[in-house]
Parts: sequence; C-alpha cells; structure tokens
Amino acid sequence: MLHDQSLTQAEQAFLNAPFAPGGWQVAVDALAAATRSRHAQLVGIGGPLTIPFHILSDWPDDPNGHMNNVSLVGHGNWRIGTSDKAMAIRHEAHYAAYKADHFSADYEDAMSDLDFQFGCHTALTLETSGSTRLALLRTRREGACDSDTLERFALLARQAERAFRVQLALGEQAAELMLAGVEGRGEATMLLDRTGQICGMSAAAEALLDEQQGLHEEGFAVRLSDNNENQAFGAAMGRLLHGDGVNGPVLHEMVVGRSSDNPGGRWRLIIARLPEIEPGLNFAPTLAVTLRSKGHQNQMVMPVVAAA
Repeated sequence: MLHDQSLTQAEQAFLNAPFAPGGWQVAVDALAAATRSRHAQLVGIGGPLTIPFHILSDWPDDPNGHMNNVSLVGHGNWRIGTSDKAMAIRHEAHYAAYKADHFSADYEDAMSDLDFQFGCHTALTLETSGSTRLALLRTRREGACDSDTLERFALLARQAERAFRVQLALGEQAAELMLAGVEGRGEATMLLDRTGQICGMSAAAEALLDEQQGLHEEGFAVRLSDNNENQAFGAAMGRLLHGDGVNGPVLHEMVVGRSSDNPGGRWRLIIARLPEIEPGLNFAPTLAVTLRSKGHQNQMVMPVVAAA
C-alpha cells in the first residue's frame, strides 16, 4: 500500500472531524478520494429515529427513495447482516456468503437501482441498541475492492474509530456541564443523544437503574420493563427528536413503572427536548429524561448549556 498524499489527508481529516464544523463530511469525502471510490458512507443505525445520522460523500440518483427506506436496514441487508463484531472489515466475499442463506429481493433490487453492489464496511461501534458504520459503496464501474483498497479502508477505519471515540467523549463532557444544575437537587435525570443513547446521568438516575425495578440500561440505551410503556417512550422520543428544539413538540410527560404491585405506576417520566448545540454526529445531549415519584410536584429544572 502506497502511503500517498490522499491517504495522509484522509487520516488528518478523520482526526480533525470532531473539532471542526462539517468535519465528518470532510472526512467521509476524503475517505472516498483515498480509496478511489465515488461513494463513502458514515451512518448511524438504531434508536428512536432508526437512522439518526447519514453522511455520504456523493448522494446517488434515487428516484425510488431507497436511501430513506428504513425497511432496508433489516435482516435482508447483507452489509448489516455480516457485522458480527466491531472493527471487523467485511467485503464482497462476506456479502456473497451471507446472501446465499439470507437473500432479500428488496435489498438486492435497491442496491442494483443505486449501483451499490460492491464495497466494504466496518462497524465502528456495535451495540444491542445500535451501531455506527463506515462503508465504501462501490459501483459496477469501480468493481469489487482489491487488496490495496481494503488496506486503505482498514487504515482509515482505525483513525475514524479513534475520532469517533473523541466525539463521544465531547458529548459526555457537554452532558456533565448540563447535569451540574440538577445534581444538588437529587433529580433522577438522564441525558440522551439523538440516537437515544445515554450520554450522561445524575447520581439519582444511576441509583434507579441499579435497582432494575421498572427500567434498566440496555447497551447505552434506557429501557422500560413494561413493553407498552417502552413503546410509548420510544415513540415520544421520536416525536421530540424530529424537531429542532424550537419548532414542534418540546415536552412529553407520562406515567411509568406499572406492575402488579403498583398498577397506577411508580413515576412520572418527563422528556424535554434540549436546545440545539453543535451537532457533532448527533452525540451531543438532545433529550433530558427525568423520573419523579408520583405526587412530586416541583417544577422541572432544565439543564443549561454553559456558555463557551
């Protein structure tokens, strides 16, 4: 593998991505250039929005709307299906083996329409609640990945994973600042990003999760034990996340923690949409989820982002 200027520029672009406005788009564009591929992709899958972020170096002609069809992220997707561990590189040989046992006409037709039959990918993160994936989506003209393309992609995927960890840490730092205002009140508050994953929580919220009575942590996501409550919780988060914190709903309240011993529910759960800050791949705190014992009537104190 020749370590040329395009590869060096792509490495630098990924390492700078968490700190520069539009940095991830620049990095994905540089990945495409360094691997001589028209389409490079960084995509998040999972959470209330199903696809919370999607960055592509060059969007294809898509009259059938395949790129926005969330049903294509299911079992028949041979890119997703071949991911069994984080940072493992999967390419055409793995795709062919998977398709032999899990053929999906819908996904195959979509990839044919988009001219995305070839390529490679890796999961930068792979959790039960979701994943973040880096990929090359290669056309018929570009053909399958050769050894040099795979080596270049693997090298840049390692830099992307490092940068991604930095981005998560920045989101956690923002969450710590926002939680400072509720810690003294003993509020059981969790801050979630746009993927629905926890990026920070107060000590009181951590204690509630440790009890595992009515709610628990699954991966980095919070889940309610009652299926109906959990579905309503997910739907409410989805509605709030579709807005920008100004337009659309900004608050949702529901009773949760129902059980045979407590059919009326244990808590009032309040979800608040936080103001937009630098998106950073949508891992900044976006929702504040507070749990209060029923009958607690104090006004909710919203976390405030400290001024830079």
